[in-house]
Amino acid sequence: MNTLNRIVVVVLLAIATVLCCVLLAGAKWVVPTLAGQLDLLTRSIESAPGYQAVVLGIILAFVVDFIFVLLIILEVRRPKAKFIRVEKVAGGEVEVSVTSIVDRLRHEVDALPGVLKVKPRVSGRRGGVVVHLDVDIAAGLDVPAQAEQIVETARLVVEERIGLKMAKTPKVSLRAVPYPQGALPSNRIKMRPPVEPLPSPPDEE
Repeated sequence: MNTLNRIVVVVLLAIATVLCCVLLAGAKWVVPTLAGQLDLLTRSIESAPGYQAVVLGIILAFVVDFIFVLLIILEVRRPKAKFIRVEKVAGGEVEVSVTSIVDRLRHEVDALPGVLKVKPRVSGRRGGVVVHLDVDIAAGLDVPAQAEQIVETARLVVEERIGLKMAKTPKVSLRAVPYPQGALPSNRIKMRPPVEPLPSPPDEE
């Protein structure tokens, strides 16, 4: 959005510069022309019905106000942080990109048993990092245990392996996804190992 704001400002300044040059250099011809156009517009408004002039004015005011308010919001709104400073580094200042954190979380959480898909969202706050994970798990798993494992993995990745401070505990949104029989890859679910049969007693002679 910062790039868009710069482009809009540059275009508006360029237009204002051209208009100022035209008005100041050709004031002898431009001003009478503008006065004639304004006089024609005034007579058109006076001859039009009252409700049409009011409706047209409201529409024009709404369009102009919408553009101005949109530009103000885009200018005031804080852009998302692309880099987050690492806290646990001595002798220097290190920043980690948000994309790297997202990729690391996706890789580590996706490797957990039962996790089918994960979409991390990371944002920087004054108190540290905020992590939100949208996770799809296989239906039939223990949801509380699975959520606890995901939260602990996210905390371990962010605080211990990357060295960032978390503003609050990770938020996990779980969704159980049923799979057709035989369509679920065997390596995505932690299955209980098969029970080996007990050895037969030796034959008595």
